[in-house]
Amino acid sequence: MTASDTGRSLVPLLLLLLSALAAGPPRTLAQAPLRAADVNTSVEEISFQFADQQTFDPERLREQIGTMAPGTLTRLRNRLSFLPGLQTRYPPFDPVVLQKDVVRLRQFYQQNGFPSPDIDYPASQLDSSRNRIHVIFTVREGPSLQIRDTEFLEATSRVPFETTLPKDLRGDWVAFRRDEAGIGGRYTDFERTQIEDEVQGWLRNHGFAFARVQSSASVDTTEYAADLRFSVDPGPRAVFSDIQVAGNESVDRSIILRELPFSVGDRFSADAVTEGQQKLFDLNLFRVALADVPGQPRDSTATVRYRVRERELRSYSGEVGYDTRSGVTAEGSWRHRNFFGNARTFLASLTAETGYPENVPEFLPSFLARSSSQELSRRFRASVTLRQPFLFSEDLSGSLSPFVQERLNPALAPNPSRPLDLNERQFGLESTLVYDFLPYRTLSFQHSVSRTQQFLVTGTGDPERPNAALTGEDDLFNKSIFTLNGTFGDADDFLNPTKGYIVRPTVQLGGVFLRSGVEFAQVSTELSGYLPVSSYVELAGRVFVGATWPFGESLDNLTVPDTPSDTEQRENLIYQNRFSDNFFYAGGGSDVRGWSSRLAGGKVLRESSVLREGFAYRPIGAQSKVGVSLEARFPLPGLGANWRTAAFLDGAYVTSGSLDLTPPPSAPSIISGPDGTPIGTDPSQVLVGTGAGLRYETSFGFLRIDLAYKLTPDALDLRAAEDVGPAVTAEDPTPLSEIDTRSLRRFRVHFGIGRSF
Repeated sequence: MTASDTGRSLVPLLLLLLSALAAGPPRTLAQAPLRAADVNTSVEEISFQFADQQTFDPERLREQIGTMAPGTLTRLRNRLSFLPGLQTRYPPFDPVVLQKDVVRLRQFYQQNGFPSPDIDYPASQLDSSRNRIHVIFTVREGPSLQIRDTEFLEATSRVPFETTLPKDLRGDWVAFRRDEAGIGGRYTDFERTQIEDEVQGWLRNHGFAFARVQSSASVDTTEYAADLRFSVDPGPRAVFSDIQVAGNESVDRSIILRELPFSVGDRFSADAVTEGQQKLFDLNLFRVALADVPGQPRDSTATVRYRVRERELRSYSGEVGYDTRSGVTAEGSWRHRNFFGNARTFLASLTAETGYPENVPEFLPSFLARSSSQELSRRFRASVTLRQPFLFSEDLSGSLSPFVQERLNPALAPNPSRPLDLNERQFGLESTLVYDFLPYRTLSFQHSVSRTQQFLVTGTGDPERPNAALTGEDDLFNKSIFTLNGTFGDADDFLNPTKGYIVRPTVQLGGVFLRSGVEFAQVSTELSGYLPVSSYVELAGRVFVGATWPFGESLDNLTVPDTPSDTEQRENLIYQNRFSDNFFYAGGGSDVRGWSSRLAGGKVLRESSVLREGFAYRPIGAQSKVGVSLEARFPLPGLGANWRTAAFLDGAYVTSGSLDLTPPPSAPSIISGPDGTPIGTDPSQVLVGTGAGLRYETSFGFLRIDLAYKLTPDALDLRAAEDVGPAVTAEDPTPLSEIDTRSLRRFRVHFGIGRSF
């Protein structure tokens, strides 16, 4: 059975599974009184009816009860019970547990601000023919308690607390009360305690290190209103008088103190104490870093304490993975966390992207793998990095990283005369400055200078292709690129955001100040936004805009006249190769899903000496790109809070603009048609893909699997390179339009770790 046959055989099974999930449990066929339930009765389903209003999601209410219903996987198993070895399974029904569930739900509503809920289950249905019950809770929430008023009094004098504050804090206090006091919100004991904590936090961040807050509530059940009273004992306003450090052994105390955002004599702030703890963690020197205010007299001085436990100074690490473009990858590193003191880090690392296995259909089905349509990528890199975390300020760090690498650049023709067909060698130095102006909001400036040698092939020697040796000798050139990028925005969590926005602008300049074989300016910006629609459903969106402007010799050689000479074509191809890493591409699990990485958009057919099928597609790249992604994320009922599902729509517009980025027909390995032009597609395209996926949250991020569908495939997207190559190079070539397409190539499965964006 071929890979495509394997893929096609999976489609009916996938459709069967999806229909089973969508169908859910069968409808009740026979109704009987609930008193007819016995010890053999089982629970088929649990649902909720809301008579007046709905405040809580049914999934949250199910968490409060003891009666269980089949989960998603169990329902799927039951629907497929006709298969050998599968039997239906339903949880047992217990009337006593059901009565307790009514009490549990009533208490849950009362604790959440509904004093008189009415909960019963008269609509429940018993199917006597199968002895299964569908439990239906009918919920009348009733009116909720509303916070009518809040009063803040000084604990001793019982006068309004605002009048006892220093004049410079009264405006801040009024603004805080307006934003945080909660008037008009639903009253619960948790809400009252939360306001207590917020008031105490505000005081501790404004110098009152020993503030105490107590509260009480007066509930008017006839008006369904609650009046809250807070007794505030701020204590004296304090300054930092002493910083205690315990647990450090090899790390000097001065290194710890310099990372703290405050000094002795500064006004006390609890946020500053917590920020100092985070900065100590960020040093990567400590396994544990705890900050607290130990017991002490309540006066105008405050002592803070940091207790740390150091990591091992020297450590080894390694990881192995798989990528559909570069095969099995391995990375190993040795790290010293306090290299010659001063908290600097020394890191030596090796990376090997082997390119094996070659993702042939025998290894993975074609719609899962790279397939032969994508050229192989290999890279072997060695580097050392020296990082200094404190450069004049605790917010500024710097690093130096010399490196050397050999790789098989998929934009260049493989070079059979070199080991593993590697066609590019590079060595250089990367220098980086990083400024952390807020947690997870950074501004970085990097300069990369390198010497690059591209080992170019000289063609096939085909007499019918007189310019097959167009590229000539190897290309040896310098690269000098300055990069400025940042991370800005306002989000609830910059690592795992669910609300807010994040902006990531980037500016690059090549060939400025230092001699460089690439001269260009590039600007790009990515804006991601997150909006929770409910406590379970989240919308996410992303917009990307980027453009590249070559100048100088780069611009001259990336544009050619209508009838270019051999020399002009040669120079054009050389600069296409040089710029292959600085153009924009589309496709992949975190871009326009439905296409493999970099293969969305314009591409040409080429011969490949490293793939057994002998042919591959080379992406052309784009001068500019505009991309939009929308994703709706939902819970997955029955599988727990760690499981999520998503539906998405991705789109992009890529264009080569005024640049000539399609390789000339006489370039080595490029396949041309009868008209003498390369077999390829338009470098300017609109790309749209859609689909759905599953997410599972782990301690190291989301595991993702997405099934995507190309809505706008081009002429090569639905044709495999191993089919197109032999057809167009035969003695009697077949026109591209007459080569059979594969509908399965509209689909692609993407695997990943972390959020899509």
